[in-house]
Amino acid sequence: MIEHNGKKYKVLGICAGGIQKDNVTELLEAIIKNASALGFKTLVFSTFTDLFKKNAYADGEAGIFSLTDSCLPDVLVVLPESIKYDEVTGDIIERARKKGIPVISVDRRIEGCVSVVFNYADSFEEVVRHVIKVHKCRRINFIAGIKNNSFSDERVERYKKVLAEEGIEFDERRLGYGDFWGGPARAVTEGWFNSGIEFPEAIICANDMMAIEVCRVLKEHGLRVPEDVIVTGFDGVELEKYHTPRLTTCAVNINEAGMAAASAAIRLTEHEICPELLEIPYRIRISQSCGCTPVNMAVIANKVMELNAEKVLDDIHENYMFTYLARGLACTQIPKLVEVIHRYCDTQTWCCVDTDYFSDKRSKKRFSGRFTDQMRMLTYTSDPSRDGDVFDTPSLLPGLAAYLDEFDCLLFAPLHYEDELYGYIVFRVDVDNTEFRFRRRFTMLTNQILESFRIRTLIERTNAKLADMHIHDPMTGLYNRRGFYQQAGKLIRRLARNGSQAVIFSVDMDNLKGINDVYGHNEGDKAIKELASVLVKCASEGDICSRFGGDEFIVLSSAADEKYVEDYYRRVRQALSEHEARFKAAFKVEISIGSFCTRLSSAEELDECIRLADERMYSEKRDHKRKTSRN
Repeated sequence: MIEHNGKKYKVLGICAGGIQKDNVTELLEAIIKNASALGFKTLVFSTFTDLFKKNAYADGEAGIFSLTDSCLPDVLVVLPESIKYDEVTGDIIERARKKGIPVISVDRRIEGCVSVVFNYADSFEEVVRHVIKVHKCRRINFIAGIKNNSFSDERVERYKKVLAEEGIEFDERRLGYGDFWGGPARAVTEGWFNSGIEFPEAIICANDMMAIEVCRVLKEHGLRVPEDVIVTGFDGVELEKYHTPRLTTCAVNINEAGMAAASAAIRLTEHEICPELLEIPYRIRISQSCGCTPVNMAVIANKVMELNAEKVLDDIHENYMFTYLARGLACTQIPKLVEVIHRYCDTQTWCCVDTDYFSDKRSKKRFSGRFTDQMRMLTYTSDPSRDGDVFDTPSLLPGLAAYLDEFDCLLFAPLHYEDELYGYIVFRVDVDNTEFRFRRRFTMLTNQILESFRIRTLIERTNAKLADMHIHDPMTGLYNRRGFYQQAGKLIRRLARNGSQAVIFSVDMDNLKGINDVYGHNEGDKAIKELASVLVKCASEGDICSRFGGDEFIVLSSAADEKYVEDYYRRVRQALSEHEARFKAAFKVEISIGSFCTRLSSAEELDECIRLADERMYSEKRDHKRKTSRN
């Protein structure tokens, strides 16, 4: 139950797979419309694949169903036949049960759920009887679905039953398995041409897709449907209405199924007794492929026009999405990426990603089929002011109740790369025009754009780190020799334009070997780091501090006057003394410094200047050694 501005709404959750497929779309639309009419707000959690292939990609897709834990719908509807991954369906139902959420299963009977199922068997039996009794056929071949599949096996048994009751002997050679798909059905039909048995008067198929392919094969062999061979299908798919001849088949009243599911949901929310099994009959639809109805050329022309209009619309959307992909892949900054998503989505859309998605981190939770605890709204196309909002994942969207006050249905789809689940995209659904196929295309391209953007960002960051390592000393963080010359060139060009002098300091530790020999190399490294820190601390803004190697340091400064040089000497030595006093160091870090001031016109002059600064540094070092010897 969701409440907003004093209004309370019952929430129906739906879990489905492959929702862009005609049969799933039709069933979903019927449930959503009937639920809306009964006062429900509907949240659809869906994949755009049926998860039949159990692989890393399927695991990433299935992660969207974990959101049902968050929203706590009043009732959850599951379409198991659209999710061809039984473990996923089982997990959805088990999680709902643990939270006390009643579950309705549509198109499969599941123990412990209210099950809305379709009676396939009786209507299929009616098709077989129609072919025998009305059309007097005796040689009847049957193309079943998948071996050991419950739906297929049920139809095989009914086929055998009717043959026996009508006095026709079952012939194993007249039974083939087409796996509910065109290619295998073609192979079975071609096999009958070469089998040596008398060709059938009728071919009955376990679904329409196989029947359509059988009609193609027969036509290729010069046989007419239904004049030479009767062909029947089953399930009344959308594609069948564009086929000539129209198939004699069986279909269900989808709205009746949607009403049954929605009515059961109302009963469950109001704690009324609800039957555990609600059966929706399939009904035979007599048409042209058996010869009972003549082919109507005017109807064919209308269907061709309708199909062409669909194709034109699809082409327009596809071209629009190709432009979206091109523009999205060209984005190098997040604001521009957000702008492109805003521009190319044709309905209210929320794009949500993990808060760390664009960072170098990769949360382990993203690989567990669940979302991280917080999400960032990358964009909401109707309210850019919400872009960047961070919210707790269990809330699904910030302000969800307000959105449901305005919209009857929202669709949630996963954003992922293989099994790495990094976000989800949410669409407002128009119950009269769901356009799930367009939502699928937009989601898949958005996935591609985001992953490409993330990979490019990571590559750029990695390259930047490599470039940084290339010019910096790993121990001290100062520029190395290569970095020094790179940065010095920029400073010298600026000084040359201003006509200013530069000063080069050559700094060398006097007693590093003694520290290493007495206290160990670890302490020697600490001394080097201490001196590096002091040189940076005492330098002016814009000065370039570098470690050339060992205990040798070079500093290039633009503050080139005699007073600055003297002050720099003093600050460095004073900072070293303060450090030793503060940390009660066991040894003193002693240094020699030499400097050279000049006007530089190019970086090529640096080496000579460094040599002169070195000479003065070594002169001071010799003085230090003489003093040490006298002491």
